[in-house]
Amino acid sequence: MKISLGFFVGHYPVMLLLAIFASHHAQAGTPYPFTVTSEKLGQSYQIIAHNRGHAPVSVQVSLSSVENISSDQSFPVFAVIRPNSDTTLATVRAANPGRSFRFSTQNRFHPGNYRTNHDPGALYRLPFEDDRSFVIGQAPGGKISTHNTLDSEQAIDFTMPENTPIVAARKGVVIATEGSNQFGGQDKTMLSMANHVRILHADDSIATYAHLAPRGVVVGVGQRVEAGAVIGYSGSTGYSSGPHLHFAVHQLLRKSDGFGNISVPIRFYVGNPAYVFTPQYLQQVTADYRSPGHPPPMLERKTGPKAR
Repeated sequence: MKISLGFFVGHYPVMLLLAIFASHHAQAGTPYPFTVTSEKLGQSYQIIAHNRGHAPVSVQVSLSSVENISSDQSFPVFAVIRPNSDTTLATVRAANPGRSFRFSTQNRFHPGNYRTNHDPGALYRLPFEDDRSFVIGQAPGGKISTHNTLDSEQAIDFTMPENTPIVAARKGVVIATEGSNQFGGQDKTMLSMANHVRILHADDSIATYAHLAPRGVVVGVGQRVEAGAVIGYSGSTGYSSGPHLHFAVHQLLRKSDGFGNISVPIRFYVGNPAYVFTPQYLQQVTADYRSPGHPPPMLERKTGPKAR
């Protein structure tokens, strides 16, 4: 999320910018190309949102330090700005035209569309190449060691060697990448240091493929990818105990202090005709899309010695 402040006196804007970019282990990298400006139009100012990225952006704009103003909108203003577009959010002018006026603006924004929900009928292919087989190391309902926040509680971890080709599980548009991080480990200072690819889907949900190898991203922002296309290579960058792929699908929620990601339950499919299943801890899943689908086998859970 990014926060910007603007201060305006009379008809002459004096800008003060404060940017805060919040990251976590599945979201980091270059700040999203989004700004909110106030532009003079006659005796008033138009507050305009500028989205120069490839994803919709949810924004909250508030006013403070107001003096002698009127507006055509009630504040705070909440809006969704479509990719590569400009949207006028409000027009502010003097309530008493014979006097000067002042106001300050503050905005909070986050890539994503808080007004839509993940399509419950959406299906995902396994995020690795055909004929490869891996075990699910973390999934909802199973043993959980790190997926304990709203943005990760529905995530799935696939245990796999470094440099395993990773493919898109659903078609979409690449909206963010990070491939420059070199290291990983079980230190929470590395939460924002996971290499990743983020892909926007048709329902405005966003998939994150995280912990990719150093220089392990092979797609660029704005690129359209089909399900099954290689997007990178697995690794163990960021907050990670070993090589694996962290896969999660997010939708955006409106919060009291702006917006936040929440992970959503998903279903995978294998085979032709397809077998659809909910991922489970210790499932051994194989990317077979030629033969008829069948339930993935479960590995036996290892248990310690019986209590006496």
